[in-house]
Amino acid sequence: MAAAGGHNVLLIGPPGCGKSLLSETFPSILPPLTLDHQFEVMSIYQLSGVSLPIINQPPFRSPHHSSSAVSLIGGGTNPKPGEVSSS
Repeated sequence: MAAAGGHNVLLIGPPGCGKSLLSETFPSILPPLTLDHQFEVMSIYQLSGVSLPIINQPPFRSPHHSSSAVSLIGGGTNPKPGEVSSS
């Protein structure tokens, strides 16, 4: 339901109950990106210095649980978008 409506999802549960598996397969049931959203995703990746081919599916990012605030939000000495921006 959340995927079809484009809503946010919070997965809570004990280790091993399938949160990671569900979150990794979630992009496969999302609708394809519109042309505007494709340009938006590609521009964020270009700001990060990563070049990608044109993608039709929303990107899936999996930051480590011990990631720093700078890596999640962005910034640093050479400012770059963080994981929150890339999704």
